[in-house]
Amino acid sequence: MRIGDLQPEQNISLLVNVNGTSLTFESKVQENYPRKNMIIADPVIREGKPVSFRGKNIIVNLLASFQDEKPLLFKNVSSKLLKKSNGEFCYCFTTIAEGVIYNRRENFRCYVGIGSSVQRGLNSAARTAIIRDVSYTGFAVVCDADFSAECGQLLHTVLNDQPKENGTVYSFHLYGLIARIQELDNGKVLYGCKLTGPVPGLDKYIMEKERLRLKSTNGGNL
Repeated sequence: MRIGDLQPEQNISLLVNVNGTSLTFESKVQENYPRKNMIIADPVIREGKPVSFRGKNIIVNLLASFQDEKPLLFKNVSSKLLKKSNGEFCYCFTTIAEGVIYNRRENFRCYVGIGSSVQRGLNSAARTAIIRDVSYTGFAVVCDADFSAECGQLLHTVLNDQPKENGTVYSFHLYGLIARIQELDNGKVLYGCKLTGPVPGLDKYIMEKERLRLKSTNGGNL
């Protein structure tokens, strides 16, 4: 499928990378032009103004999710912020590349919410943190505002958890390179990290956590 095949009212997510920092915005297709490999989409409004994704070191990937099909990712799309004759803003997204299947397994985030500690590099002093979530390829930690780190730096944290009473005790050393930094409303800062390599047993932990979560939301029945 090409981007021009997306239909009006299709929900899309804009995965924006700005100098190594990842941001996600929601939008919706307004019009499609298959012959031009182009769509028109709703603008993202912040503080009453439309957000422009034009500029140096800005990469926009477009994710389209479907009810009965796997999501498609359109990489590095060209974007323009336009103003219609009626004064409303919109985006024009174009790309000649076909969409590729987006692997939810690799990008699935398992909520953790467990206190731990975090280190910059290998020799710095440990600081308190909360491991917010973990995936097969990364993790995110929430730190106090005075903990300073930059994209590309190495972070180390330890995840200790026993999801089920009297069940398996898991312990993982997680090493990751910072790929995303986000200031939170409570004044703390979230650091999203990409694991430097596979972590043995992490997949089993994530599957158990998700199974227990689904069991809980289904009233104990799975």
